[in-house]
Amino acid sequence: MKPETSDPLSRLQQEIRAEAAALPEFVTTENTRASAMPALALDHPQRLSYALDDFLHVHNDEFVELAYRCVLKRAPDPTGQLTALQRLAAGDSKIAILGDLCTSAEGRGYGVRIAGLAQRYRFWRLTRLPLIGAVIERLALFWNLPEIAREQRRLGQALAQHHAAADLADLAAEVARLRAQVGAEREPPRT
Repeated sequence: MKPETSDPLSRLQQEIRAEAAALPEFVTTENTRASAMPALALDHPQRLSYALDDFLHVHNDEFVELAYRCVLKRAPDPTGQLTALQRLAAGDSKIAILGDLCTSAEGRGYGVRIAGLAQRYRFWRLTRLPLIGAVIERLALFWNLPEIAREQRRLGQALAQHHAAADLADLAAEVARLRAQVGAEREPPRT
C-alpha cells in the first residue's frame, strides 16, 4: 500500500481504491444482466401483441425505449440504445430494428408479436441481398412514391407547426422579460 499523502485529491483517490478493492467481484451472466436492468414501470404495457403502428409514429430515443420495453420487456442497455440510434441516424428502418429485436434470442424468448412486422421485415431483408436487393428496393420506392410524397408533405407541415410553436414560446418569454423590466423601471426608487 502507498504511504498517505497530504494532497486531498490523492487521499480521496486512495480511499476510493481501498473501498473498490473491498467490494466483491461482479460476475456478469445473462441472469445478472437481466436483474441489473431497471424494473419496468407499473403502467408499462405488458402485452405480448402489438400493432406496427404503435411504433412507427414514435421517433429517436422514444422509439428505441419503446421498442426495447415492448419487445424485450426491459430498458435498452447503453450499447443497444447507441447502436439503434446510430442505425436510425444512418437512415436504417424502424422495421429493421424492430425485426432484429424480435428475432434476437432474447426477443424470441418473450414471443412478442407485432402485427404487420413479419412481412415488412422479410421484405427489408430481401432488399439487403447483394445486387438484386438494390433493384427490389428501387422498384418498391418507385411504386410507393405517391405515399412517400404525402408523408413528406405531412412532415413538412408538422415541422412548420413545431417551428411556429417554438417561435411563439420565444416571443412569450421575451414579452415576460420586457414586462418585468418595465415593471421594475416604473417602481419608485426606495429611500
